Amino acid sequence: MIDLIICVGMFYILHLFFKMSFSLHKVPFVQWTYTDGDTSNLTALSSRMVLASNNLRQSLPVFFVFAVLSVIQNVDNLMLAQTWFGLRVLYLLGAVLDLYRFKMVRPVIWLPSVIVLVCMGCNLYS
Repeated sequence: MIDLIICVGMFYILHLFFKMSFSLHKVPFVQWTYTDGDTSNLTALSSRMVLASNNLRQSLPVFFVFAVLSVIQNVDNLMLAQTWFGLRVLYLLGAVLDLYRFKMVRPVIWLPSVIVLVCMGCNLYS
């Protein structure tokens, strides 16, 4: 579980660079280095990466709490945690491929990850 927690942390760090990485050809690097930098020329892919990162940040604290509590309480939530991580990677791929322009694709990927978090919490409670 600890290895997975580290992988998820690295996945989050990777997310932090996606917005900039996919727009460097349109927005000079120096614009990214200060608060009032003009980053208005984002590519469509960078904009989707921002949305995917924001979505990850909404569930990431809950995942970390449940994962760390699983380690502390010696609860076997590894399969659920791996499933959550896999769904988050799938969510990112959906954003990269712009699948969310189609109706109902986003909830089909996003909702199971929330259900998995609920299951992780229920395992901790029992």
